[in-house]
Amino acid sequence: MGKEIKRVTVEGLRGADVATIQVLTQDVLGLPLNQIHPTTVCDLFALAEVSDQVPEQLAQDLSGFVARCEREMANLPSLGDYTEALLKEDAGNIPETLRLVIGGMTENADAEATVNSLTAHYGEISPLPFTVTEGASVAASAAKGRKPAKKPAAKKSAAKKLDDAERRAWIGQFVLGRLSNYETGLKESLLVGATRHKAPWDDLTDREVRSVLRAMGREGRLKTTVGRWLICR
Repeated sequence: MGKEIKRVTVEGLRGADVATIQVLTQDVLGLPLNQIHPTTVCDLFALAEVSDQVPEQLAQDLSGFVARCEREMANLPSLGDYTEALLKEDAGNIPETLRLVIGGMTENADAEATVNSLTAHYGEISPLPFTVTEGASVAASAAKGRKPAKKPAAKKSAAKKLDDAERRAWIGQFVLGRLSNYETGLKESLLVGATRHKAPWDDLTDREVRSVLRAMGREGRLKTTVGRWLICR
């Protein structure tokens, strides 16, 4: 309990304007994972998923934070002790990318038990969207000119089969969009999992996604290093 009290908690990130978010995150993003409360890590991961709504430097800092947390989480003495607070958290506040990272931590019995508990906790509950309030900041003003992203078609309404070329094109666009937020890239397992989770088809397989990744690698659009995929810049 003592360790949890010492961990930094940042409140008010969800629904804040860009200027407030910059102030609230300026110190916490540089802290080691074990010094940040898991609920705050949830908010930071969720913020990183919408980093196109914040200034470029903050987006880069968030990308670096997520990549570093992924490495540090794998080295925690006990994943269960650290993430215990998440079992009391609203399941919708646990973002997709953090779910994927935790889901890959099954290298020992303690981690596997923790993953099973958390998976049971959020089950089929979808992550809540992270909203950034439009304030008077330059970034917020620029955001007004952006067209809202189109929501993926619901899986049930997308039951009709699209041909392979259209599916591969969708996968390629999604992968590029996701990797554009992560300068250090993403592990293949996380990228494949996120693609299948967001796909408008419920029959998309790991094999299809990996096939597109390797094709994009041959075309020079992506590159892979140490099991991570990055955009060729």
